[in-house]
Amino acid sequence: MDRKVKWRTFWLAVAVVLAVCTLMPSLVPKDQLPSWFTRFFDKRVNLGLDLKGGLHITYSLDLNKAVDDKATEIKRDLTAELEDRKIKGKVTTPLKPRGAVYVQVDNDADLAKVSARGDSTSFLGAYDDVLVKAECPQGLKGLCMRVSSDYAERIKKSALEQAIQTIRERINQRGVAEPSVVAKGDQIIVELPGLDQAETQRVRNLIQRTAKLEFKMVIENSDHMKKLLDHCDPLNDGEAEDIVDRYICKEPRAKELGIASTVDIWTHEESGRRFNDPFLFARDTKEFLSVGEAKQRDIPCEWEKEREGKVQCTITGRSRIESYLAELAEQDPGFKINDEFEIGFELVRPARKDDTTKPYWRSYHLRRAVELGGTAIADTRVVYNQTTNQPEVQINFTRYGGRRFGEVTSQAVGKKFAIILDNKIASAPSIRQAITQGSAVITLGGANPQESQQEAEDLVDVLRTGSLPAPLNQDSLSEVGPLLGSDAVDKAKLAFGLGSILVIVIMIGYYRTSGVISIIALVMNLSFMMALLAAFQATLTLPGIAALV
Repeated sequence: MDRKVKWRTFWLAVAVVLAVCTLMPSLVPKDQLPSWFTRFFDKRVNLGLDLKGGLHITYSLDLNKAVDDKATEIKRDLTAELEDRKIKGKVTTPLKPRGAVYVQVDNDADLAKVSARGDSTSFLGAYDDVLVKAECPQGLKGLCMRVSSDYAERIKKSALEQAIQTIRERINQRGVAEPSVVAKGDQIIVELPGLDQAETQRVRNLIQRTAKLEFKMVIENSDHMKKLLDHCDPLNDGEAEDIVDRYICKEPRAKELGIASTVDIWTHEESGRRFNDPFLFARDTKEFLSVGEAKQRDIPCEWEKEREGKVQCTITGRSRIESYLAELAEQDPGFKINDEFEIGFELVRPARKDDTTKPYWRSYHLRRAVELGGTAIADTRVVYNQTTNQPEVQINFTRYGGRRFGEVTSQAVGKKFAIILDNKIASAPSIRQAITQGSAVITLGGANPQESQQEAEDLVDVLRTGSLPAPLNQDSLSEVGPLLGSDAVDKAKLAFGLGSILVIVIMIGYYRTSGVISIIALVMNLSFMMALLAAFQATLTLPGIAALV
C-alpha cells in the first residue's frame, strides 16, 4: 500500500475514534461512563427548547441605575475628601439628572479649591476624567458635575457583562442542566430547558433577585415623620384587637387607603437615652382592576381568573403608603423629602398568625447614603437562632467591611441600623453596642420553617454569587411544554430513520460498491459534525436536525 495512503488511513482512524469519544457523553449517561474517560471527554450536545421543553425569558437591565450607583460611590469619596481637606460643605446626588454630583461649599475660596482640575492632587483626583461640568440649580453655590457620556456607556457595558455572569452563576448554583444565557443588544436572553414548574419558579426568582445589600442609618426622632404622624392623626383605640384598627389614621385620605400610624419608642440600656421612631404602616389588600390598569401598574394579579375584563390584584401596603406620600408632597411641598433622605419599607411578619397579626408594611426614615454595601461581604451561611430555632443568614465581612461596620455602629449606639436587601428592609435593629467582630445576621421574619429555610438558602446563594449591578426587569416569557418537545423528538427520530434507510437502499442498489463507500463517508461526515457540535457545546434544535438530515 502506498505510504501516503497508510498515513491518510491512520489519521482518518484517529479522527473517527476522537469523534466517537467526543459523542459518547451525548449518547450515554455520565454516571455510566468511566471516571477517567469523563476527565477528558465531558462535553455534550445541548438540546434546544423545541426538543426538550422549558422556558424562554427575555430580561432588560435598568442600566441607568448602574450609573446612579456610580454617582453615589463618587459622592462617598468626595465627602471623605472634603473632610480630609477640612473644607466646609457637602456632596449630594440629586434624583435628576441621572448621574449628577453636586459639591456645595460655603465660600468662594473653597469653591476655587474644589473646582481646580487637571492635577492628580486636585479635589476631584481620579474622577477628573470621569466627571464633566453640569448646570447648577438656581441658588446652589458650588461645583455641579455629572458622569460623562463615554464613561456612562462603559459602566452600562460592564454592568451588562456582569449581569450575564451573575445570572449564569445563580443558575449553576441550582444545578440546572444545559442553560443558555446570552446578550442580545441591551437585553439578556435566558433559556431553561427541562425543569418542573416548582423548580422553574424558584430559578426565575433567583435570577431576577438583584441581591443588592445595603446598610443605612435610620433617622431617629425624625421631624419629618413627626409631621406625617400629626397629619395622619392616628385613632389610638386601645380596645381594638387589630393593630391597624387600633392606630388607623383619622385623616380622610389615609383612612380610605387603610393607612395607620404610631411611634416606636425604646431606651438604650447603658446610656439611658430615649429614642423614638414615628412610622406609617398598612396591609396588603385585594382589589378588582381592569386588565389595562393592572398591566399598566405591573402588579401581581390572578390573570387566569379574569372575569368581564377585570382581574383580582394584590395592592401592597407599601404601594399605598408610597402613593399617599406622593400625593401629600404634590399638595404641600413641606411634605417633600430632601434628596439626602428617603423612605424605606419593611414587611413585618409577626410570629403568630391570626387575624390580629397579619403581615404589614411599615416605613422608616433613612439617610440615602449607603454606609456599607455588598462588596464588603466575604462569606454568607445559614445559621439557626438559639432561641427560636428559626433559620437566619449570617454575613461575614471582609477586613475593610468589618472595620467600617465597627466604625459605623460605634458612632450610632442606641440608634437603628437598617439592613436593606433589594430595596426592601430585611431588619432594622437598634445597636446596643459597637459591633467589631466583623459579622451581622439577617432575620427572615415569621414565615413557616420550610419557607424560611428555602428563603435562607436562596439568599445565601444570591449573596455568594454577587449582586446584580442594577434591577432586572422581565420583558417576555414563553413556555415550551415537554409534550411538544417529546413530539418533536419522536418525529425527528422517525424522519431520520426513514431518510437514512431510503438513502442506504438507493445508494447501494444503484451504485453497488461505490454506494457502500459513499454511505460510510456520509456516516463519518455526520459523526464529525456532531462531534464538533459537542466539542463547542452547541445547542441542537429541530431545524438543526433537519439540516443534518
